[in-house]
Amino acid sequence: MEIELQPLDRSELPIIADVVSTQDRDFMYLWAGSTYTYPLTIDQMEQHYSKGIRSIDAGILLYKIVDCETQRMIGSVQLGRIDSIRKEAVVGRFLIHSEQDRGLGIGTKVLQALVRIGFEKLDLERILLNVYHINVRAIRCYEKVGFRKTYTKRKLYQALNGEYWNGMEMTLEKQAWMAVD
Repeated sequence: MEIELQPLDRSELPIIADVVSTQDRDFMYLWAGSTYTYPLTIDQMEQHYSKGIRSIDAGILLYKIVDCETQRMIGSVQLGRIDSIRKEAVVGRFLIHSEQDRGLGIGTKVLQALVRIGFEKLDLERILLNVYHINVRAIRCYEKVGFRKTYTKRKLYQALNGEYWNGMEMTLEKQAWMAVD
């Protein structure tokens, strides 16, 4: 499947909220960490994105992931906490909506496109992301693109089953990306 990143419109936030709201609290934490309180509401999203969803000034570029053939929105991702002084940003809110679209390499294509935007258009030197250790499929995707684990924070979240999840930060430096790309 060929994908493209297109700017997300505020009117499409309910689509994301609907996908996340059909899941449990653990799913929401995998997707957004502690940003929101379960269950996710449009009001929470509007408040979180009150400064904008597509603005360097707001520090966020929120994209929808579109299947090029059908023009169907199949997910969303953001490049946030954009810091032009430190020349870094953080990948977040990465979501492929349907389980049938997961595990097909779409995430790798999305991340490659987002990293290209960060390094080539925004002239960043470093892109970071955070992931829970139990999200093995996502970690493999991030490693394929070149992200490396930089540190782990123990017992960051307690899942519904009582298990503690460790949070990991992963980093991709522009020089390393250019050497592989």
